[in-house]
Amino acid sequence: MSSTLSSTGARRAQVVLAGVVALQLIAETALTPYWPLLFRRLFGVEELAATGSYLAICRVAGLAALPLWGLAALRWPVRTLLVTGLLLSAVFDLSLALAPTWWSFAGFSAGVVASGSVLVLAYPALIAVTERPDTTDRRTGVVTFWAVFHVAAILATLVGAGIVGLDQPRWGLAAFALVDVLLAVAVLSLVPAEPVRRRVDAGDALSGDHPAATVAAEPHLAGVTRWRRLRPWLVLVAAVVAVDAALAVPRPYFVELLVRQGVDASAAGWLFLAPAVASLAMLPFASFLMDRLGRATAVVGALLGAGGLLAQALAAAADAELALLAGRLAFGAGAGLLLVVLDLAVFDRIGTGGAAFSAIETGRSAALFAAPIVATAVAGAWLGAPLLAGAVLLLAAAALLALARITMPDREQRPRPSTPSPTQETEHVLDPVH
Repeated sequence: MSSTLSSTGARRAQVVLAGVVALQLIAETALTPYWPLLFRRLFGVEELAATGSYLAICRVAGLAALPLWGLAALRWPVRTLLVTGLLLSAVFDLSLALAPTWWSFAGFSAGVVASGSVLVLAYPALIAVTERPDTTDRRTGVVTFWAVFHVAAILATLVGAGIVGLDQPRWGLAAFALVDVLLAVAVLSLVPAEPVRRRVDAGDALSGDHPAATVAAEPHLAGVTRWRRLRPWLVLVAAVVAVDAALAVPRPYFVELLVRQGVDASAAGWLFLAPAVASLAMLPFASFLMDRLGRATAVVGALLGAGGLLAQALAAAADAELALLAGRLAFGAGAGLLLVVLDLAVFDRIGTGGAAFSAIETGRSAALFAAPIVATAVAGAWLGAPLLAGAVLLLAAAALLALARITMPDREQRPRPSTPSPTQETEHVLDPVH
């Protein structure tokens, strides 16, 4: 954001952008654990495959829309794109509440996800506002974002339970349209329209550790040397994709698993949100752990998360609810630490450019597209199998992170300026239907 933005204006912009992040999470994930129940109530659909198909349709919509929003970010200010996405989401949310069939419901949901995909740009914009001169460091900004994220995740689960508990759940769906409109007005009023930066100086474009910059600056490098420069970046991207898939695979059928074991739907909802509570509780200690563990922080977080998922699978098989809760909390604590470290590593590589960030999110969305397909395939054998699949993916991520060269910035270290490519704007899943 512009350095001319006043401190008061920056704080207002931070609040509004945090609100956009929270709204996206709540609107897109509130009903995630309840889709099988909701489909039974609204359309009489009993098949588990309906949930997997629905999530796959939404993932395709998000995967197709993200790069388009990224290209749009090269031409129009982020504020304009956020307002456009929110207004489109309002139209689709209202249509969603009126959908007469499962297929129309899935189609309007795809529209919500496609239009709401632009809201991922609120994250790098929030970080850019947070790390303005004389404000705070990037680590604090990322931790703040994840605090908003996990609080919103808790609220999302409660909102989802409230909607399912209504005599007419469609009224709850329609309420999102009103929130979309109100937030669009807030963005238009309080978030400055930063000019799009189309070109950068050659020195800026070729500075930093970005692989494209390295190749452009040193075209004479041999293939082996160039690969050595690119490998840490590719390993990091692969690890990020594996982590996103690992977190998404267990989600669609977790509540259904507990309900079929005789657990009350309300209690199952509380168990579903337990990892978000644990992640939120972990955040105050994130900086301390990063200072102590250094590069090993990401690996420790991945291993703790994988252990938590394995514990949940064993507890579900033994019908031990307390052990299941312990596994949920361990999983959430590991994921909370891991997500902070990964975001710091990603922003260190690409800066806070909206177009660059949308490109990363497109890759992550590809993994999230596969997640419900994997979950549906393995859940056919046992509804607890997605927990095991998630654990395997987190173990793979831990192995990748052990190979990646992730640097942990000091607590007081100021972030390096963003280094966009010559075609990028200078300015992160969420996960649509996460």
